[in-house]
Amino acid sequence: MSLSFAPSFPAFSSLSRAAAVAVGVVLLTVAPAATSAQAADEGFDQVTVESGSITSDGELTLAGSYRCLSTGDSVRVAASIERGENVWYGMDSIPASCDGSWHQWSNTKATEPGAYEPGPVRVKTSLVEFRRSGFIPMPTVHSEQVQEVVLTQV
Repeated sequence: MSLSFAPSFPAFSSLSRAAAVAVGVVLLTVAPAATSAQAADEGFDQVTVESGSITSDGELTLAGSYRCLSTGDSVRVAASIERGENVWYGMDSIPASCDGSWHQWSNTKATEPGAYEPGPVRVKTSLVEFRRSGFIPMPTVHSEQVQEVVLTQV
């Protein structure tokens, strides 16, 4: 003998539909963020340095390109140049436009005359986003690269 119990709950079917709609809304809300995170994980966010120059009075200029895809509006291109064995001289960061397209960046900073000579140097470039964590914005690095560049005298 087999017993079958299949209760009929009309409220359950409308509750199921409401839950399905809620899950759909959550998925549609989270999908763009997941796509952006996946693009970053796949190396979509990239930054390079392509050139550098130094003047006789110490004005240092670095230039390159970047692309990023971020939902935040606080992504910046940061660059630093190696001054000695693992000693980095940071330049001010500049705002990035994270629309998925490649953009050019350039940054100039005064250094002490003679601090850098024309020739090969190592440069670290980063795409950094500052996200709020309570009251303090915390940096999240989207892309970072160390490259050798030849500084030219201008």
